[in-house]
Amino acid sequence: MRDFKKSLLCGALGATLLSAAGAHAFSFDFGDDDYYPVWGAPMYGPPASGYYLPPRLSSYDRHSLKMSRQDMMSDHQDALNELSAMLYGGKGFDRNEAVQLARKIQSESGIRLSRNFHPGAVVTSGSRALPSVWQNQEAFKGYADSLSQAAGALAEALVVQPKPENAILLPNRNAAFNCKKDDEACTKVAVDPSVWEKFNNLSATCEGCHVGFRGFGWW
Repeated sequence: MRDFKKSLLCGALGATLLSAAGAHAFSFDFGDDDYYPVWGAPMYGPPASGYYLPPRLSSYDRHSLKMSRQDMMSDHQDALNELSAMLYGGKGFDRNEAVQLARKIQSESGIRLSRNFHPGAVVTSGSRALPSVWQNQEAFKGYADSLSQAAGALAEALVVQPKPENAILLPNRNAAFNCKKDDEACTKVAVDPSVWEKFNNLSATCEGCHVGFRGFGWW
C-alpha cells in the first residue's frame, strides 16, 4: 500500500512538472531573441554620458506594435490611391467617400501613429522602419503631426461645394443611379481647385517622412 502511494505521488509530481514545461514552451512570451539588421543597433544619449540602448520591449510586444503601425500605413496607402484615382481621372468622384478617406488618414496619424514607435520597440525583424526613427523621434513626431494636419486640410477642402464657374468639374461616380438622362449638370461634381494642392501636400508629407525614416523593402 505504501509503495502504491509513493507511485501516485511520483506520478502527480511528474505531471505537474510536465505541464509547467509545456506551458513555458507554448507561452506567447518569445523572449528577446530577434536580431538587429545589418546596420546594427541604434545608439542613444549624448556622447559625454556615453551611448546606451533603451530597455527593449519583449519580442511579442514589438511585433504587435510593428503590425499595428504597418496596418495604419497600409490604410494610408489605400486611401491615397483611392483619392488619387478620383482626383486624377482614374474613377468617378464621390464627395462623401473622398472626405471619409481623408478623415481616416487624419484619425490614424499624429499621436495614434507615433505611439506605435515606442522607444523600446527599436527595429523589429520584418519592419522597414530605420533606426533614425528612434534617434530623431521629435522629427518623426513632427511628420506624424503634419500628416494629420495635411489630411484634415484636405478633408475641409473636399467638403466645399463651390459654384461650377469657380470649380473644377469631375464626373459623378453615382450619376447612373442618381441622375436623370437629360440632367447633364447632375453628372458632374463641382470641386474646389484648392483640393489638388492639399492632396499634393498630403502626398509629399508621406514621401518626405519615408525618405528619412523608411528603409528599402521588396513588399
